Amino acid sequence: MSNWKDKFENMLNNSLSVKIIGDNDLCISCGACLHICPFNNIQMWFNDYRGKWESQVKNSDACRKCNGKSLCLSVCPSYNVDYVELARSNENSLLGRIRCVCNGYSRNKDIRFSASTGGFVRELCKTLLDNKKIDGAISITHDHGLEYSPKILTDIHLMPNSIYHNINFQNTITLLKKAEGKYLLIGLPCQITSIELFLRKRKYAHLKEKIYAKVSLICGYSFDRKNARAFAHYNNFDLEEISYREKGRYKKTSLKNKSSGLLFEVFNPKNFRERINNMIFFDQFLPQLGCLYCVDHICYCADIVVGDAWQKRYSDDDIGTNIIICRTEKGEDLISQMESFKFEKGYQEEIIESQSPAYALGTIGEGMKRVRLKGHYFIPERRRTDNLSDIQIYRFKFKDLIKIKVIKNMLRSERFDMARRLYLLLNFKGFLKSFLRKIIKGSV
Repeated sequence: MSNWKDKFENMLNNSLSVKIIGDNDLCISCGACLHICPFNNIQMWFNDYRGKWESQVKNSDACRKCNGKSLCLSVCPSYNVDYVELARSNENSLLGRIRCVCNGYSRNKDIRFSASTGGFVRELCKTLLDNKKIDGAISITHDHGLEYSPKILTDIHLMPNSIYHNINFQNTITLLKKAEGKYLLIGLPCQITSIELFLRKRKYAHLKEKIYAKVSLICGYSFDRKNARAFAHYNNFDLEEISYREKGRYKKTSLKNKSSGLLFEVFNPKNFRERINNMIFFDQFLPQLGCLYCVDHICYCADIVVGDAWQKRYSDDDIGTNIIICRTEKGEDLISQMESFKFEKGYQEEIIESQSPAYALGTIGEGMKRVRLKGHYFIPERRRTDNLSDIQIYRFKFKDLIKIKVIKNMLRSERFDMARRLYLLLNFKGFLKSFLRKIIKGSV
């Protein structure tokens, strides 16, 4: 019997492919699998129901010719990633390897104000381009509508602010294959991880020479397009374009079409209606499913990691300040070149203060491994340490699971009004407390 089980297991392993990732709604659209497939059997396609780009196996029979665990799945950041072996994730109580932590902002007021936060990435690109250290930056830029894609940029003004909805990142590896020179690679943690896994393949190891350094943005979660569509529906707006972070630190969400535009406060909504719409859009339990399983929001594989400095000491800052995690010697060299950026000493403890355990320590992702969602038979296993006492786990509440299992499906089915009613019901107690506090303070 055991011999039969072994044969069955071997047969299953030999036919495994990224299809298991797509089937379980875990694809984050990095596109690395497409480039590694020896049979050209994988493509990116837009899943209209899910509102996101996904990898798709063209012919499942072709997958029996190779072992996906050695090829397509081995470069997939949504499969089983060993971050200890990949990037020493076990160091500093799961914050990963750290050379230094600092905070700061661009000395150029226009760059600081117009950037997503303190302007570090744009200042770094400008410094390296001016000093002729790089031939360009590989960064996403706007194509049309909701579409963004990676390109080689030499003009920092073409860099968008933070984009919170799903994009197709597959063009990055194409650029690395075709371009000559050295480039600053900018991406989200999962995107940087996919590139790192891809370049570990002997056939493509030479492409490492084209990457001058890897810079990652601290990522909370990335949402699919249905969240944006719901937000537009609630505001009775025909959505064509969206941008998320405009005009200072406490950013605004901007909806646009050919004839008009709407601008909404994210942190300080004007009324209850705006507040509930913002909450549904950006709820941490309503992103892409693959993002909920993430334990690497602060990118173990990057040279430098950049995000918002949400520490208490910057609570009066209304323009924007960065927190910067320098992970490698290359990262230290980069920040030493930046005379146009004002640096202040930071501390490892501030990474958690700034980003919360959910992002800094991946507590929600660890908790998701214990949540069995109906219809999902594959659970990613990410090894970050051999010491399980280091791992903090988020304990899901009933209303959290309702959001993940029910409200998310309502949004994808475009039952937007029903989703809002249920969301209001789940959060009624919190809204009531907030309303009563305002009455007591005399603001209502």
